[in-house]
Amino acid sequence: MGFEETFRSVAFTCVRFLAFSAHAFLLGLPAILLLVLRPAFKGLDDEAWATGRARLAERLEGVVQSAMIASAVATAVAIALQATLVAELNEGDLSKPSFLSVFSTTFGQWHLFRYPLLAGLVVLLTRKVKQWSLHRDGGAARSWWVGWFLLSLALIATHSFTGHAAVSSPRSLGLLNDVVHLTFASVWFSGIVILAVLLPDAWRSKNEHERLALLGPVVFRFSKVALVSIAIVAATGTLNSFMNVAYLDDMVDSPYGITLTVKIVFFLGILVLGGINHFFLTKRLQRRTSDPSAGAAQRFFRRTIAIELVIAVSIMGLTGWLTGQAKTKQQVVQQGEPISSGSTP
Repeated sequence: MGFEETFRSVAFTCVRFLAFSAHAFLLGLPAILLLVLRPAFKGLDDEAWATGRARLAERLEGVVQSAMIASAVATAVAIALQATLVAELNEGDLSKPSFLSVFSTTFGQWHLFRYPLLAGLVVLLTRKVKQWSLHRDGGAARSWWVGWFLLSLALIATHSFTGHAAVSSPRSLGLLNDVVHLTFASVWFSGIVILAVLLPDAWRSKNEHERLALLGPVVFRFSKVALVSIAIVAATGTLNSFMNVAYLDDMVDSPYGITLTVKIVFFLGILVLGGINHFFLTKRLQRRTSDPSAGAAQRFFRRTIAIELVIAVSIMGLTGWLTGQAKTKQQVVQQGEPISSGSTP
């Protein structure tokens, strides 16, 4: 593999990682707001937490805007990289015909489709996330939440329609399974980002007892959401493996299989940490100051959620790399080799 090909492969991985992380946060955030953050704040004193609520809402607004910008930039770079590949294959210069060739493909069309979706999200969310996302009296109409979810879901679906799921057999099952997989992975990923990075903005200048008053309900609710999300991600991920990997040996003998194996190992780490948080730390955090171990549990949770975030980002990076690898079942079919169902993982 030459330098240019290596550079392009790494660049494609980076832009996939950036785009999917942005889209995952945009899709998962409304679910975390409705199922975790808003109910947790509802149980607190409105006046005492007004500043913290506003500070967190402002931070969420900033991250949402950053995610939309990241998506637009990553999509443009992906199209440009694909155009350079077309120009190289045609032994020509990077010019308008190269881009037109990209736009005539499924890859180019689905990437272009992201821009009207992003435009809709910009109109829908700009300054509204700060105003409505954590509003104590509801604020936004149901149509606002539905519009946010549908536009973000369509963004996530562009990854399925330009990835391995688009060439799965049967295609409709592959696409549906992949969209469900990415949707619930997005909910889990968004929750991890919020708990590890953004939630501390809400309790700035609060004492330990006040922090536990918010953290306890948030962790309790998120642990339930994460449990369901991870279970569905595991089930749909297993089905993806059956549809994409031809033989069990491919898991250690092919670039696609090795990357998938590493991703599974990381996912098992997530299961261990999630189990610790769900079955041990949640109850201690809910006891608050009535249990002297609650403060220690809070500090331990901050460490475990930080580790989960690192693993989550690593999984995102592996997913970006995995998308660029040829799935082994596709290679076998192209070579005309029979696939034994008994050899499939």
